[in-house]
Amino acid sequence: MKNLVLCISLAFCFPSVAFAKYCKDFKTHQEAQAYFNAKKPGYKRLDRDKDGSACDCLPGGNGKKCPKSKK
Repeated sequence: MKNLVLCISLAFCFPSVAFAKYCKDFKTHQEAQAYFNAKKPGYKRLDRDKDGSACDCLPGGNGKKCPKSKK
């Protein structure tokens, strides 16, 4: 029970960490960009290269500077 209370307390203290989104949470660049433009919790994480475009490597993005896929 103490752990549950602690987790809930931390979620309210650090909402951007608790509700952070990742590119893998979106299907397309447009979907991620809409989330980014709305400045919802964790939106900054979607623009790793700080060019104002979220999740460039998703379908519909420009595909530049994409991380190499692990084999």
